[in-house]
Amino acid sequence: MTGLRRFLTTLSLLMTTALFGCVDAPPNPVYPEITFQHLNPLYLNVGEIKIVDEFTPPLKHPHVEHELPVSIDQSVRNWVRDRLRTTGNSGAVATITIKDASAIEKGLEKDTGLKGLITKDQSELYVFHLLVELKITEISGSSAFVTAEATRSKSVPEGISLNEREKTYFNQVEALMRAFDKEMEKNIRTFMGEYLR
Repeated sequence: MTGLRRFLTTLSLLMTTALFGCVDAPPNPVYPEITFQHLNPLYLNVGEIKIVDEFTPPLKHPHVEHELPVSIDQSVRNWVRDRLRTTGNSGAVATITIKDASAIEKGLEKDTGLKGLITKDQSELYVFHLLVELKITEISGSSAFVTAEATRSKSVPEGISLNEREKTYFNQVEALMRAFDKEMEKNIRTFMGEYLR
């Protein structure tokens, strides 16, 4: 009888372990930093590059910047680190100013009645916006500036999981930064050619 009791106890423990294994949540994915190290740097004829962040996340709805797995403003800092270089000209300073780095959630209207019960609506729209200014100021008083702006938006279906939502966030921030990079490089080459080396 002791052997049977031991067998039943072992079987019960195994079943309990299996049940706990079934309810484990999937691991949270870890997202990499968005970087630009694969691109050629832009050499500016300045001695220093400064970053000024004028955007403060409100940390409340409809803003969701605090929920992003990688932040937009940190991605801009990575862009500056990876893409801009100084030539040592102590008579000029480049200032990168982050004017806006927002992510906003907008609720979408859902179907009601029978149709609403049998269809899966898009429940939220996320709008990602970035506005950055680059200004070069010389000791002589001369200056030049350019801006680059990028916007991306994506709707998600109702019932989306947290992991799926975070993946959407990451993909949209990555697309936003790619668009920003192209726009800023184009504007620097077009309007700041005299400062490129």
